[in-house]
Amino acid sequence: MPAGRPPTRELPFGAACYAVNLQIRPPDATRAALVDLRARMAAATGLAMHFAPAETLHLTVFSIVYVRAVYPTPPETVWASLEHPVRAALEATARDTAPFTLAFDRAGLRGDAVIVQAEPDPRLEAIRDRVEFAIAGIAPVFRATTTHATVARLAEPVAEPSVAPLGTWLDGPALTWPIDELRLVLETRYPALEETLLGRYSLAGT
Repeated sequence: MPAGRPPTRELPFGAACYAVNLQIRPPDATRAALVDLRARMAAATGLAMHFAPAETLHLTVFSIVYVRAVYPTPPETVWASLEHPVRAALEATARDTAPFTLAFDRAGLRGDAVIVQAEPDPRLEAIRDRVEFAIAGIAPVFRATTTHATVARLAEPVAEPSVAPLGTWLDGPALTWPIDELRLVLETRYPALEETLLGRYSLAGT
């Protein structure tokens, strides 16, 4: 199937789907700050937003079976071909990778997403490298080009992206997000409204 990337589609909030994602969940303090941030951004912009439950907030490390892709075969088939190499890559990555912390210092609007964003981090990119190597040659690769987390979805997409310093909405220059575990999840209602945990990988490197 990796002859080329398939077309993509837009999905409405709450749509049924089938996707497999590698995620990082925030600790409680970071989650609370994200919830506060999206409420303040909604009030400041006046834009209609959809809020997913706070417990579903996450950073997507890799869209392994991409939720918006229109694959030539059922996405379940795509995952069946990827499951063994991806799980093996995640087990090895978790053994080799030490816990680390990201600092999100910007927030803004992009397409239909309300996001927080951090500078690229070589430790996160190294994890993405390992996953991409496991996928390449088997299925199309959809790799994120930024380090961001979506905190809400806009009812109507914005025409132009806009990002500002985090301090525009929250006290302090950055929101810290400690990372010590990777989560492999099956998403069945967009965006991450219904998920099944497929695996947890604690970072155990030094």
